[in-house]
Amino acid sequence: MTTSAYVKRKNNMSFLDDFFGAPSHQQDTAGPPYLAPILRRDYAAAVPLLKKAMQSNDARAMGLMAAMTALGRGVEKDPVDACCWFRQAAVRGHVPSQAALGMCLAAGLGTPCDRKEAAYWLYRAGVSGNRQAIEVLGELAYQDHSLVGPHFSEDDLCRLVLGLRKSAPKATNTPVVSRRLH
Repeated sequence: MTTSAYVKRKNNMSFLDDFFGAPSHQQDTAGPPYLAPILRRDYAAAVPLLKKAMQSNDARAMGLMAAMTALGRGVEKDPVDACCWFRQAAVRGHVPSQAALGMCLAAGLGTPCDRKEAAYWLYRAGVSGNRQAIEVLGELAYQDHSLVGPHFSEDDLCRLVLGLRKSAPKATNTPVVSRRLH
């Protein structure tokens, strides 16, 4: 992602557009009851089911509610509330929420901008295989090298970016950050 593309995306929650259809959510054929209405895009019907699951500390339900709140799907749009729910899901290990929280922190969406904490969450999501988190983390580290060190080394970041580059389909362009680091 180029710097200008990152700047354009950071001004809204468009990075969440694919949140609901992420492969991790489609792997369960039966799945929790809140998944069926979400996959049908019947967000209003999903809200009470998500809230019930959230009472049981369901991290995925928290992450999905956060995304719905960030985008205003089935609930009122509220970036601050969304960021709080992303954090709740992220600390419980929900990888898409870790990536989303990192991007919110990096861009100051629903929370004050904090690139060091953003780098932490993006790195955690990246280590778990979230490609978008790796791309954004690489771009942030390229813009501000002081982000490297507190939570990951330059070698750690290079391994993530190289892994992303190696796993990228041959028909697509290599991410900009991969070309910059190597």
